[in-house]
Amino acid sequence: MEPSAIDMTIGALQRFLDAVEPERGATVTAVVPLSGGYSRDTAIADVIWSDGASERFVLRADPPAGTGVFLSDRDPEWRLLRALQNTGPVRIPKSRWYDAEGQYFGTKCIVSSFYESRALQEIARDPGALAAARDTFVDVMVDIHRTPVDDLPADVARPANFDEYIDSLIDMLDHFSRSGADSRPALRYTAARLRSYRPQPVPLTLVHGDCQPSNVLIGADGPVVIDWEFGRIGDPREDIGYYSDYPVDPNLYATDPKAFLERYRERTGMTEEQLNPEIVEYFHVLGLARLFGQEMAGADAVANGEFRGIMASYLISAVSNTSEVYFNIARRVGTR
Repeated sequence: MEPSAIDMTIGALQRFLDAVEPERGATVTAVVPLSGGYSRDTAIADVIWSDGASERFVLRADPPAGTGVFLSDRDPEWRLLRALQNTGPVRIPKSRWYDAEGQYFGTKCIVSSFYESRALQEIARDPGALAAARDTFVDVMVDIHRTPVDDLPADVARPANFDEYIDSLIDMLDHFSRSGADSRPALRYTAARLRSYRPQPVPLTLVHGDCQPSNVLIGADGPVVIDWEFGRIGDPREDIGYYSDYPVDPNLYATDPKAFLERYRERTGMTEEQLNPEIVEYFHVLGLARLFGQEMAGADAVANGEFRGIMASYLISAVSNTSEVYFNIARRVGTR
């Protein structure tokens, strides 16, 4: 679908609600785009129903082709959201409707209930709130990883076993090192080092894939987790590794790794051999690998003359910086 066809406006939402809730008499009063985020277009909408009730919704849609950094598919995200609504213990805002064909918005669009809240990342900046925010984030992460995988949609890939799964992630890195526009020997070295040292296995679980405090919303009914586009079954330590070097302050892991890992181990029963700072570094590489592959593909597209707008400079610098981080971690693997 052409980018110009995307229509996240009052009129588009009005037509959509008239179709999915014809008996309720919706009047859309506002649709306000939200800034932020690298992959999806998001807006907040206000609706008044014919009985006088008012509701607020969040629209989450695919952006125009070639303008985002990361690619994902709303279809599996929608199925995962529907499954998470009916299982525990992690909580999400209620997913309401889905324009699966882009018939109304010109792009696939998920409509969810708005949750009155503050992002945990914002709360963590309040005076004296850091330790409590860290504990909350760890507890939410544990709830994600405790979600029964048997309750997840059938199309969520289920790795056969731990070793096969880790091999698949390392193979992906090795593939990235050979498939881009430029040779990437640092990635080949990283893949080889990670293959030579394997952490102790743990049960595979639901993994969020972008688990960071901005995606945890705290409201009157407790925390909810948003932005599930990279949700999958994998090693739970991927979520910790992914977040460990996340470049937004305060980083709730980096401010006190000992306290963070102790609480996670206490809540899950993992041993220190299964989860320690060295293991977190190992899974920083693997937890970021999928998104890093997309960053590399985007950087190659820029190098080939494709338009990526303001994100072009981000893509180039991200690939360079992440490659250096990966190389330095690989040098330390198995040496401590």
